[in-house]
Amino acid sequence: MFDELVRRWWIVAARGAVSVAFAVAAFVAPDATRTWLISLFGLFALADGLFTMGAGLSVSWLTLFLEGFVGAAVGVVTLFAPISFTEYWLVVNIGLYAVVTGGIELAGAMNLAKRARGTMVRGDRLLGLNGAVSLVFGAILLFNTTVEPPVLMRMLGAFALVSGVLLLAFAINVKTWRTVLGRPVAA
Repeated sequence: MFDELVRRWWIVAARGAVSVAFAVAAFVAPDATRTWLISLFGLFALADGLFTMGAGLSVSWLTLFLEGFVGAAVGVVTLFAPISFTEYWLVVNIGLYAVVTGGIELAGAMNLAKRARGTMVRGDRLLGLNGAVSLVFGAILLFNTTVEPPVLMRMLGAFALVSGVLLLAFAINVKTWRTVLGRPVAA
């Protein structure tokens, strides 16, 4: 399981890079139209979900695959649902996405913690912290569904930046597991 994750550490890094790119876009254009906001979030959730599903499949890690499936489904619904539906439910949709994926990331971190050794221990903490950040962000949105689009973009940007940096750190940590596993792992 870990050998495959080490071989495909770049998938986790790509997911982090997508998050950071989304954060930059959210900070650069916070006053964008609602349609742009919806499309951008839909693309972010879809890309994040597909990368996560790929990582889950490559390492046979069910929780990671399920997290990706939820993200991709939210992205597809956001992109293809009628605009009036999506505008009305955007904040709830994002909040639920963050809560569900955060919970699944925490479950994955606990699974990793049971099996980790050496420097791998930092990996479970990074993944767990990302899950906790997602849960808190989702809860904030679910308890405040009247957030205006410019404020929502800044909140999404901050969340995506923190999450992206944590995922990039996790990817770098995963790449170092080659030496922890005690045998060479082809990259």
